[in-house]
Amino acid sequence: MYLSINWLKDFVKIPEQVSPQEIASRLNQHTVEVEKTIIQDQQFAQVVIGKVLTVKKHPNADRLRVTTVDVGKEELTIVCGAPNVAEGQFVAVALVGATLPNGLVIKEAEIRGEKSYGMICAEDELGLGTNHEGIMVLDKRAKIGSGLADYLGMNDAIMEVDNKSLSNRPDLWGHYGLARELSVLFNVELNEYKPKEIKSEGQEKIKIEVQDEKACPRYMAVMIKNIKIAPSPQWLQDRLLALGSRPINNIVDITNYVMLESGQPLHAFDARKVDKIGVRLAKNGEKIITLDDKERILTHQDIVIVDSEGPIALAGVMGGKNSEVDDGTVSLIIESANFNSAAIRKTAQRLALRSESSIRFEKSLDPENCPLALRRAVELIKEIVPSAKVGGELIDIKHFSHHEHSISLSLAWLEKVIGAKIPAEKVMEILYRLGFKVNFTEVKKTKSWLGLFSSKEQPENFIVQVPSWRAKDINIPEDLAEEIARIYGYNNIDPRMPEITLDTLVINQDKRVERLVKDILVLEEALTETRNYVFISEEQIKKLGGNIKNYLQIANPIASNQNILRQELATNLLANIKNNQAQGNIALFEIGNIFLNQEGIFDKEGNDEEKLPYQEKRLALVFSSDNEEIDRVAKGSLENLFWRLSSSSVTYQENKNIPTWADNRESAGIYVNNQLMGIIAVVSKKTLEALGLKKKTIVMEINFSHLVDLVLKSETKYKPLPKYPALIRDLAFVLSSEIVYNDIKNDILKFDPLIKEVDLFDIYQGSSLEEGKKSLAFHVSYQANDHTLTSEEVDIVVQKLLKHLAEKYQAQIRNF
Repeated sequence: MYLSINWLKDFVKIPEQVSPQEIASRLNQHTVEVEKTIIQDQQFAQVVIGKVLTVKKHPNADRLRVTTVDVGKEELTIVCGAPNVAEGQFVAVALVGATLPNGLVIKEAEIRGEKSYGMICAEDELGLGTNHEGIMVLDKRAKIGSGLADYLGMNDAIMEVDNKSLSNRPDLWGHYGLARELSVLFNVELNEYKPKEIKSEGQEKIKIEVQDEKACPRYMAVMIKNIKIAPSPQWLQDRLLALGSRPINNIVDITNYVMLESGQPLHAFDARKVDKIGVRLAKNGEKIITLDDKERILTHQDIVIVDSEGPIALAGVMGGKNSEVDDGTVSLIIESANFNSAAIRKTAQRLALRSESSIRFEKSLDPENCPLALRRAVELIKEIVPSAKVGGELIDIKHFSHHEHSISLSLAWLEKVIGAKIPAEKVMEILYRLGFKVNFTEVKKTKSWLGLFSSKEQPENFIVQVPSWRAKDINIPEDLAEEIARIYGYNNIDPRMPEITLDTLVINQDKRVERLVKDILVLEEALTETRNYVFISEEQIKKLGGNIKNYLQIANPIASNQNILRQELATNLLANIKNNQAQGNIALFEIGNIFLNQEGIFDKEGNDEEKLPYQEKRLALVFSSDNEEIDRVAKGSLENLFWRLSSSSVTYQENKNIPTWADNRESAGIYVNNQLMGIIAVVSKKTLEALGLKKKTIVMEINFSHLVDLVLKSETKYKPLPKYPALIRDLAFVLSSEIVYNDIKNDILKFDPLIKEVDLFDIYQGSSLEEGKKSLAFHVSYQANDHTLTSEEVDIVVQKLLKHLAEKYQAQIRNF
């Protein structure tokens, strides 16, 4: 944002001896970040006014002219390509050595054989407009040899403020708001911004309806008749140009001027083109052609201004072509409104249409600023267009209730937070000058400030009322502490270390386990880590056999082929395999989030309309090779990972939720300690063909939260060795081949407290057994904690166990 020093001085009397650089320095230290200060007359230090004496055709170029220009001290030969150059014109001449605002350095040159000692400038070359059709011709006020800055009255200094430093201060988006800050920083009086009241001079009525109160808390409008569209007066054009705003006509320029002055955007409609005004949310697919001649397709999240035929403006962003002010305009409707900041930002972001208006509205402007801006606009219109009349009553539709909220502030707390003791009278002075109302609840004897309390009393606790223009960013005592500290001056606060007790650093277990996983997979298993965007394309989903309707789509994707949130890490990893399959055997892994189309976490305020989608962190491994050993390698890497992390063994069980890309016959659930951790599956031939993969590919995907829990539960802790020895018996059972060995194993472990370990060491299926039968052989370890077991004690447990297994699984002791 650009600020004019002269404009600021309309509201605050800054001492003459204070330089623009000092003003910028104060703002940098206390309020906003000033990126640079431009002294206008220094821009044109070597640009003077000259008079064209002669114009001759260039002997070697049809489109060039050789001119003689009187610049006061001498007559210069200048080669010029402008078609409108003529004898007797007063022009802007950049002398040799001049640096123009666009960075061009003027040098003595030879152009097609003719010497040229300067340049006759066009508007755009001087940064005074966009016209480059010809040179800028000056009027008869011009004096030969005088500086262009004097002719233009450019005696101002312009400060460029970083917009990011204004993001939380909606009150600073106009000159008056910054003038209020300067009045505090330089301890000078602020001229109140008090435009004349609007008085009706006619009976015209405007039909206005606000259909969505949340979208538009306040809408004000007034009709102005007897308008004559013309160029703005020079002083108004100069101020706009100085801030980089191109003058258009008197009405549009006035709305822009008031926005830059007050921070409140306005809009002017041609009353001939509008039969009524409505404010509502757009309909999906509704269209409007904006002032930049582009058609915009709207959604139900956009706020629009409409008449009986449809949208006439994109509220808070840009007006519509069908209601713009043109040369034939004779009556106006001036709008001053307050719109929902979030809605304006979403619209501007989605349409890539961030205007000066939308930048301000998205900061949550003060609704109380609407009438001031409208009164100022009417005041300027009547001043610049004397024939203008207020055609009817002022319309003011309010759907907000502003109550100045109060904050309790303790001086003892303030001292603790800031780290310095600021006198109570100074605290009150700062708050008072910033526009806060200050009352106090507890006092002690001391001197007074400004007579607000008796000469023997001073407050210890304040009740601070927040003005409407600071209602959005001042809500808690910490906000007041920041205001007091920045105005008091951070340089006035002695730096010292805080007196606090440092607690033991809390270890992020998620990150710790992630680091362990990466170390094991990279250093021991030789896998390569990948990092992918969470975005995928419709084409990828189709190739994997998925249903696009089940996926979350992004409203404003970074690219057309990255418009969907992934539901599996496998989607990206398989694309990585495709792009790298020429490298031979590939083993990759990724740790990242997936997003499911189901209800997730509420936003911080519990707003039902802003629920986040369900997210889950996962670990995925993928192996691709034409080697027959790929199955063994993949399972070995997985099992080593779990063993190294938790000393746990992996088992595989039937998986009912088979991914669409997997081979139904080669898919299983990954289980550790009877908990489902994830899946392992071979990519089906159909999917391989769809993706263009040429080698067998195995994918494993694991819930990372379950993995972290497993590691934390199995952290190695000291455990004394058993005092008494164990007895080991081998048991071999013949049972149905449909029974999963894990069921038998788990049943044996749970059967008796004396059974400590069960290990499967043999599986047999052959001619010695009936069809549909198999033999499972286990090492079973028996151990007591308080004595040495005898064979008789173990025999009793074995007999009971055999009976239990025979009854439950029809298991018989193998006798061969």
